[in-house]
Amino acid sequence: MIIIRFLVIAFNVAVVTFLIVRILQVLKQPVSARKKTVIIAGAVILLLAPFGIFFGFFRPTFQYFLIYPVAIGLYIYMIREIA
Repeated sequence: MIIIRFLVIAFNVAVVTFLIVRILQVLKQPVSARKKTVIIAGAVILLLAPFGIFFGFFRPTFQYFLIYPVAIGLYIYMIREIA
């Protein structure tokens, strides 16, 4: 159980770091305001899940580990296509 909890924390730290860095990169890029809004809104929505787990709003389940990496992958694809 301790190993799983450590892996969840490590995964969430990596995701949060990636999303925050990506938001800062998008803010510096010369991209239209509409595209910036879409990218930042997507990142904020994806940030809600790790913070929800951290603050105890919901528990990390098996579905979280299946769906959340896919969502991150789709987000990465989206920002590469838009920006």
